[in-house]
Amino acid sequence: MAFLLGDCLLLDRLKDKGITQAEFARYMKCSRSYVSQLISGDAKMSLTFAINAAHFLECRVTDLYVLEWDSSRNE
Repeated sequence: MAFLLGDCLLLDRLKDKGITQAEFARYMKCSRSYVSQLISGDAKMSLTFAINAAHFLECRVTDLYVLEWDSSRNE
């Protein structure tokens, strides 16, 4: 079984919690620009960042991205 990370769902999780991108960036000790890059798909979260983000947003790590099935690895 193999999955790929699809679209980032961070903006959806922030809206669910009523948290601004700036507030999230301050909590995560990263730049607002980096948060924007995550949301746009120009950057991917490290596992450590995703675990901390999920803890702060009270969600699962797998709630931060659309998971896509990679059928090419099903050989």
